[in-house]
Amino acid sequence: MVPVEPLTRTLLNIGVVLLFAYLGLYVGIFSWLTQRWGLWAAPLIWPLLELLRTKSQIAFPWGLLGYTMTPYIPLVQPASIGGVYLVSAWLVLVNVLVHRLFLSAKQRIGTSTSLFTLHSSLFPRAAWLVLAFAAPLLFSAFHVRPLRPWFNVAIVQPNVSPFDKGDWDSRATIQADLVRLTRQSAATRPDLILYPETATLTDVTRSETMGPAIRGLADSLTVEVFTGTPLYDERRNSWHNGAVLIRPGEHPVRQRYYKIRLVPFSEKIPYADELPVVRRILGTADMGDWARGHDFTVFNWSHGTLSALICFEAIFPDLTREFTRRGSQLLAVVTNDGWFGRLVGAQQHAELAVLRTVENGIPMIRSANNGISFIVDPYGRILKQTPLFVQTILAGPVPQPLAPTIYRRHGDWFVLACLLGLLAGLAVLRIRARRQN
Repeated sequence: MVPVEPLTRTLLNIGVVLLFAYLGLYVGIFSWLTQRWGLWAAPLIWPLLELLRTKSQIAFPWGLLGYTMTPYIPLVQPASIGGVYLVSAWLVLVNVLVHRLFLSAKQRIGTSTSLFTLHSSLFPRAAWLVLAFAAPLLFSAFHVRPLRPWFNVAIVQPNVSPFDKGDWDSRATIQADLVRLTRQSAATRPDLILYPETATLTDVTRSETMGPAIRGLADSLTVEVFTGTPLYDERRNSWHNGAVLIRPGEHPVRQRYYKIRLVPFSEKIPYADELPVVRRILGTADMGDWARGHDFTVFNWSHGTLSALICFEAIFPDLTREFTRRGSQLLAVVTNDGWFGRLVGAQQHAELAVLRTVENGIPMIRSANNGISFIVDPYGRILKQTPLFVQTILAGPVPQPLAPTIYRRHGDWFVLACLLGLLAGLAVLRIRARRQN
């Protein structure tokens, strides 16, 4: 849906096809290694490959297997121990156990002489499958606890068309709507108002119109406003997709964040800074060229600390964990998913973000320009949410964060354990093979 030049459209289409081919390599490698080493290795190989998908400037960890369990709250609680990778490994293990149970049943039916023999031979495999399902359910029963409210938030969903966002003639109307919605949200008595990605359209710290308007609202309503905004860095002479916290009486704005994980090609040509020749070969006048941020900003506000995840960043487990490791108690996601239209991408993007709360044990508030906006508790339960393509305000209490989870404290230890387990298993197989020889 992005309006771009024909050459840019061609390059983007080629890039999408190459991206699919690149992501398909991971499935191919998984299949090849599992066929070579055996099904026992499948739950260990898959998390390793998923972690690799989160690395490099062309990382695109959208389709991690564990995300499919996000709607089933008891089944995702192990993410607080080993991240989304543990949930993915569990899913692969369950599939392996189901496969072996049915394969064994098929073989036994053809050879067993009695029903008792059939049952006794299948019982151990069925028991392992039941145990695999029971483990996360039991953990969830002990892990999930009632939560106390922390503060009240008002999330603004302006519902601006992606085409209007870049239209100069629509700018005054869009900004007027944002001011009006802010005044309406103040009626809910929030402690924090959240805007979506690039909500102000211009750099709110430099604008002579929108900047004073938002600061004036924060002062008159006595409420803090957190918003996505384009930001210009004078020291580096660079433009960033960023976020700022506007506090009553605090002028100029002191706290800002520059997006670290930029969408490949859409926001930044991968490795264009490290290899300028890439930009000359692939770049066009209207291809994204935001500057990349490097600082893991933790904002201080009246009720504690928070960090921003701008759009694409919410699907990166390690990025989010680094914010929480540095002291962030709240995840504020600002995004614009209008480019998906009414395809399933907007719903998927929202679901992917939810798992960050379970991994780190902290709540999340999400403002999406066209939806889906929501409030999520530290167990991944969506407390309130908005529909797509509706201009609205979502207000409600946000629960307190939990104590630091195992994943928050120790990171991707589970993936390392998978690597060690895989090496140990291969060593055992080699020793057995030598003994047989």
